[in-house]
Amino acid sequence: MNEPAQVDLFFSLVLALFWEAAPFLLLGSLVGAVVECYLSRELLARHLPKGRVGAVFLGLGAGMILPTCECGVVPVVRRLLDKGVPPSTALTYMLAAPVINPVVLISTYVAFQGRWSMLLGRVMLVAITAGAVGFYFSRRSTGDIVRPSSLLPAQPRIQSLGVMLPAEPPHEAGCRCGCGHGHATQQKGIVRILVRTAEEFMHMSLYLLAGALAAAAVKAFLPVSVLAVVQDNLLLSVAALMGLAVLLSVCSEADAFVAASFLGFPPAAQLSFIALGPMLDLKLLAMFGGAFRKRVVLVLAALPTVLVFGLSLVWGWLWW
Repeated sequence: MNEPAQVDLFFSLVLALFWEAAPFLLLGSLVGAVVECYLSRELLARHLPKGRVGAVFLGLGAGMILPTCECGVVPVVRRLLDKGVPPSTALTYMLAAPVINPVVLISTYVAFQGRWSMLLGRVMLVAITAGAVGFYFSRRSTGDIVRPSSLLPAQPRIQSLGVMLPAEPPHEAGCRCGCGHGHATQQKGIVRILVRTAEEFMHMSLYLLAGALAAAAVKAFLPVSVLAVVQDNLLLSVAALMGLAVLLSVCSEADAFVAASFLGFPPAAQLSFIALGPMLDLKLLAMFGGAFRKRVVLVLAALPTVLVFGLSLVWGWLWW
């Protein structure tokens, strides 16, 4: 492919990646805004498990109730953390929900033509990895996780968007909405949700764009022949498709179809692709950097990589 064609492909891929992920990011921003405005700390405190094990298992299963893909999960998790949800639950949910949800489970089953081994292997690898990350952060506070600048006070954020909401009376006795407004009218609550959604979307879309630029560069300029060299070696093929999963940044609702197209690679390598990608890719790395402290981002990058690599090899040696 000549250079002008590669440049054209690069810009086309940037737009495609961004517009593919943007609706999910917008949905995640909206859900995060609703969580911020209507989910109170008191309500969460009453219903969240007290133990570490229960908190992690709640995070693993929450995607079945609140499904989201990796493109929109970070804004939701930021708001959950701000509401007092333990990091063990929130970060487990962040890694597990893009895979352990009804839509992705069905798409994986269809993509691999009913092969239960691939579906169950994907769930197992993601659950073990997400649970391990949750346990790792179970003794950390929210202040140790979230960047100080990523959760700004409500009023300055509203003013920064040029929206001046009128002063409101204080909360009524027994108010549990957690949004900081006085319930004067329903419209004000809707306006606040829309403002929070817009602010969150604009903030995180900058990191999404950075990730899309990096992923598009890989897709446009990486020679396909590089992959053919490693596909006959289990260790190298797993490492290659894991790296490709990070670089290509395919949405979790479609990545199983991409993995299934790598016909020359062993199933363990295909499994590593669909296990790691929803937990770690370029656009996620960029959004992690915008939401969490540097040490947290390092763990979120390193621990899933090591665990998925090791588990994929074990799975390949035992079953294939």
